[in-house]
Amino acid sequence: MRRYFVVNIVIAVLFAFAYGCGDKKDDKTGNNNNNTSTDLIKKDSVSGKEMVQLKYVVKKGEKFNYKMVAKTSNMEKSPATEDKEVKQDNEINYFYSKEVSDVDASGIISFRMNFDSITISSSMGDQSIKYNSNLNDSIRNNPAFLQYNAVINNPFFIRVNPAGEITEVYGMEKIYEVLFKALGDTLKEADKQQIKESFGEESIKEILQQEYQVCPSAPVAVDSNWTKSFNTTVLFFEVVNNAKYTLKSIEDKNGQKIANVEALLVVEFKTKEVKEKGMTVKVENAETSGNGKISLNLNRGCITYKETNTNLKLDMKLSAQGQSANSSQAVTTNLTVTLLN
Repeated sequence: MRRYFVVNIVIAVLFAFAYGCGDKKDDKTGNNNNNTSTDLIKKDSVSGKEMVQLKYVVKKGEKFNYKMVAKTSNMEKSPATEDKEVKQDNEINYFYSKEVSDVDASGIISFRMNFDSITISSSMGDQSIKYNSNLNDSIRNNPAFLQYNAVINNPFFIRVNPAGEITEVYGMEKIYEVLFKALGDTLKEADKQQIKESFGEESIKEILQQEYQVCPSAPVAVDSNWTKSFNTTVLFFEVVNNAKYTLKSIEDKNGQKIANVEALLVVEFKTKEVKEKGMTVKVENAETSGNGKISLNLNRGCITYKETNTNLKLDMKLSAQGQSANSSQAVTTNLTVTLLN
């Protein structure tokens, strides 16, 4: 197979929308454990409406088990593909567990994390590959999957603030030790440092941040909304992403208070024409959309279910040295996070 996109996705919008943050330009709120939920829901003295402070409040020692499924589908039709549609589908399943090891006075949560298993499938045309961390087969020894082998059953730690932002990933020494050994014990220090930079705290943080929905700082009422705007890059183009979140309901489920949030994404291109390596690239047509549903258990301080979908299709014209060609690219994603216990 010519290429796999199992580690990185080129469209940064897709990840940022999944957890509701990025380079934050704005955070506006607009009206349109059993011992914690009552503290987070209070009536406004003026309007009489129930106001909800969305945040993550947990107890030391509590354990959570999750399944995260990230699906992407890519399509390209361009001179690079001989003007034929080339499609690729990828799916990664993460099964992981975490235990609250500490909660400090400011509400910062320390979790002991463990990846229990990972499966990956990727296909393009009549070619496909599958990886399962539980199977000791030839695919397991493929260099493309060594980093996944290294994280299995090698615990590390993360810190998460009450709003749901992962502020630190640490304690990955054992993971690096396993990875370095798999790559050969003759690695130079410079090589080890490069490996840490390419697969380190930031990579793990990017994966696990998708579990969380970053919450607004101000309390919100049912049917009110808040927005987050952030800048990213789509291929060569700078875009502004406007994500709108609405608190749809607070429901009682098995004695627990569940906050249900819905999300919509609007993408605006700051420019639709750029010059890259002597070539002019112009967006002739752009179709973008995104939506999501999030359920946050206020009693346990955790996401119980989350699903986000994004779609992006670009029709472009490429021009260089008096010649031109057309290019079409499309990416769709689906992310689900499910609490298993």
